[in-house]
Parts: sequence; structure tokens; C-alpha cells
Amino acid sequence: MRKLIVLLLLGVLAACGSTPIDYDGEGAPRAARIVALKSARPLIALALGSGGARGFAHVGVIKALEEGGIVPDIIAGASSGAVVAALYASGYRASALERIALDIDRENLVDFTLFGNGWVRGEALQRFVNRAVGNRPIERLAKPIAVIATRARDGAMTVFNRGDTGLAVRASASVPNLFIPPVIRGEEYIDGGLTSPVPVEVARAMGADIVIAVDVSWFAQARQNGGEPMEAARRRARYQLLEQELAGADVVITPRTVRTRMLEFDHKLQNIAAGEEAAREMLPQVHEAIARIAAVKRPVARTPATAGNAE
Repeated sequence: MRKLIVLLLLGVLAACGSTPIDYDGEGAPRAARIVALKSARPLIALALGSGGARGFAHVGVIKALEEGGIVPDIIAGASSGAVVAALYASGYRASALERIALDIDRENLVDFTLFGNGWVRGEALQRFVNRAVGNRPIERLAKPIAVIATRARDGAMTVFNRGDTGLAVRASASVPNLFIPPVIRGEEYIDGGLTSPVPVEVARAMGADIVIAVDVSWFAQARQNGGEPMEAARRRARYQLLEQELAGADVVITPRTVRTRMLEFDHKLQNIAAGEEAAREMLPQVHEAIARIAAVKRPVARTPATAGNAE
């Protein structure tokens, strides 16, 4: 009898654990029409790509860019890149981001579960992000930001730019078979890196004149190492999608990250340093791109004679 009761309890727990909450309230993340920013000066976007724990390198990239006088106007992020993108767009500068990265433990972000179609619920990540951004929705963050997710039903890219920031980031970071996909307005959402590994095109649609792309993917490591792994990578559809995105960027930063598992936090320092180093190497190209766009946008001074003949 006791065994039967235990089995029944386990069945009830499993049923509860495998039925995710449907976030369909007014504040749930949604995709509103993208309205491009306009400015007389060059608008700079930072597109932060997916890559699991290698995403700590994004913090080092931001640190080096800020030291070089580069502060983006627009942020777009996918998967682990969405985590850093949300915090950066909320107003944290590089020094604060680095402190958060060094202080955070895996237990603060990863809530394991025995039930459901994944090993990680994702609620801890959602809470962490919302606390960090002061529980502000995406549209009230300090900088315009797009969080990329993938609709599980049909693999369609979704650009969350309104609503619950933490939930949008959780959706973007929900790697299939690892995270339980959150349900938002009746739809399951998974890893944004599946449809936009480095969201360059979205950043451009948001009005960016200059897009700085940060690639921390496994493919980036294969590209740097060369040889047979790279040849195999080129045959993958996801690699081709990544290359298509990167081709649209003005500057591509590719940190030489330490090879890590998806949820391994043991190499945070090395990956932050890798991001710094890679970004510093590309600073001349960033400044060159800014100068080129500034020259195009700069209005031509009108001489008195030209002004007199205007009619």
C-alpha cells in the first residue's frame, strides 16, 4: 500500500512538473513592430550571439569597447547573448557587468528539475534577469533592445521587444532538451540562436548604421582551429545561417574562448579576458567604420554663394 501511495505521489508531481505555466498576461513578452531609430550621427549596434557559458566573453568585449570610447546605441542578443544584452541595455556599464559575472554562481541561474521535457526549468534565470533590471519591461530599459527567440511550433524567429524582460531572456536561452521551453501566449519558445545565432539583421532593422557582431559559437572555435572540424561545420545549415548573419556586420569580434560545456562556469575569467583581447584588436576597425558613416551623414557646409543661389 505504501509503495502504491508513493507511486501515486510521484505521478502527481510529474504531472505538475511537466505542465508549464502559460504566461499570457498583459505584461508577457511580445513582438511589436520594429521602428528604426534615426539620428544625424552614426548609430552603433552591438549584436551578441549564442554560445552557452562562452557568453561571458561578451562582458569582456563590452569592457574593451567602452575603454575605446565605444558605447552602443542599440543592443540585440540571442541565447546567452540575450542575458548580457538585457543587463547592458538596462544601464549597467562594463565594470558592473564584470562584477555581476564574477559573483554569479551556476546555482543562481540554473534550477534543475527531474520532470518535464528538459533538465532546467529556467525560472531562476528569469528571476535573476528581472531583479537585475529592476523588474522593468523591455520597452523601459535604458537602451533599445531586441531579444531573439524561436517559436517551437514552426521554427519561426521571434523578436521580443516589449514586455517581461526576464521571461523573454529565458525564452531566448531555452536550449532544446536542456531547458523546459516557457509557454508565452499559448506558444512554446526555444533557443534564439537556432534562428538568429548573432542577430545582425535585427540590429540593422532597428536603425543601426554600424553593427558590431560578437561570435562566441562553437563554429567560431572550429573556424579558429581550422582542419577537419571546420570542414564538417561548413556542411551544417546552422553554420550557413551564422555566416549569413556575420556577412551583414560591419565588424565581427571573435573571442578565442575556452572550450566549455553549455552550463559550465569554471572559465569565466578566461572567457572575459578573451573577449577583451579580441575587441581591442578590432577597435581600429570600429573607429574606421564610425568615421566612414559620420562622413556620409555629416551635412555639407553651404557657402554664402551657394546659399544666395538657393532659389
